Amino acid sequence: MYALQWLHFFMCAYFKEASPWTIDVPSSVNGLLGSCVVIPCSYNYPDPQGKAKSFTGIWMTTEGDRVIYHSAESKIVKQYQSRTKLLGDASKNCSLMIENLQQNDRGPFYFRIEIEGYNRASYRNNKVSISVMDEPNPTDFFVQEEVKEGENVSASCSVFHSCPTYPPDFHWSHSGEHHLQTQKRQNGQWKATSTLTFHSNRTDHNRPLQCRVTYHGGKHQETSKTLKVKYAPVNVKVEYQSDVNEGETVHLKCSSDANPVSSYEWHSETGALLNKGQTYTMLNVSRHSVEAVYCTAVNEEGRVRSSTVKLNVLYAPDIRTSSKCSSDWGVLKCECIVESRPPSMVHFVLGDRLQNSSVETNGSVTTGTLQTDFGSFKFVHCLANNTLGNANLTLSLLVNATGVGVVNKRKENYEDVHSNDICSNDHVYGNVRTKRRVPLKTNV
Repeated sequence: MYALQWLHFFMCAYFKEASPWTIDVPSSVNGLLGSCVVIPCSYNYPDPQGKAKSFTGIWMTTEGDRVIYHSAESKIVKQYQSRTKLLGDASKNCSLMIENLQQNDRGPFYFRIEIEGYNRASYRNNKVSISVMDEPNPTDFFVQEEVKEGENVSASCSVFHSCPTYPPDFHWSHSGEHHLQTQKRQNGQWKATSTLTFHSNRTDHNRPLQCRVTYHGGKHQETSKTLKVKYAPVNVKVEYQSDVNEGETVHLKCSSDANPVSSYEWHSETGALLNKGQTYTMLNVSRHSVEAVYCTAVNEEGRVRSSTVKLNVLYAPDIRTSSKCSSDWGVLKCECIVESRPPSMVHFVLGDRLQNSSVETNGSVTTGTLQTDFGSFKFVHCLANNTLGNANLTLSLLVNATGVGVVNKRKENYEDVHSNDICSNDHVYGNVRTKRRVPLKTNV
């Protein structure tokens, strides 16, 4: 038992004393011009058994042994002054950072350690070269390019670099939740990954998602991908000319914003299917038969309908047969009822003079009212006109022995009104009407 203890002590002492001067450093590293580069380095040495007082790490060129780093700035060649720095604890860590990397910083370099009170060593056989790159490494960009509205989108942007002290800065063109991850790789390389998460919206459709990476020193790189977002139809509407002349043909068009592109259906106000397709044609429109319609946009994401629309059919004046006149003891009162769109101007003529009258419009119906002395006039003319045409109604009047006016029903032209064939016993007031229409105008 005693012998085994001595053997264990001897072996430990032997290996402790015989621990070699070793160094772990890559033979080459990549660095971006104008940025910084870190040469990862660690070393080992035999146990100084308490003799070590201080550690001085030095980096030198293999050609000419020029000092590129020393704790005493004055010993560094001018080219590297204020650009080099030893990272970590010099008793174990020999990692070197070079700022503002230049083309002539390629090396090769080696590390030397001086341990005051103990020993010193140069690792000349473990030299390091720097590959200086003019431009950054390509960006690795991933995103699911086709999504549905409302789904989560996760995008990642990754780059390799050699400056862990000042990692690259990431900027995204879209707002969202950001996460940065850094991984140490081989030969002094680091991988930085920025992840962006957000909810997709239809406004993201066909919109580039851009990742911009800015490196220490100012160089930057941009990459982007265009998102494709599927969404149900929105902004569904009927495009049409609301004012149309009676008898014309009208084309209505349905439009929407959707992805995939919508198909279309046309329905009456009651929901009956009228047509399929983006356009709907209404032939020979009439004020009596025109109906309210709406369109429905359909794609795989949903069905959305427009608001209901109805054409405003324009037509020339039409004087209703319910228009009438009455006369009581010399006072004449006439009511002329006109239907038209747009509303008509209504006038009364007695003899050859235009009479003052009142006019009231309610929707498409305009009512003109005349109240005046009967006098010796034999005819009352109601005239109506709008932009599409005109119409007139002629009443022939006579006062009987009781003072009550009578009218003879007959068709006459306003320009040529006669009063010969009047029946004296006709006590019913009616209309004698003529109408002239002008050609329909097309709304522009």
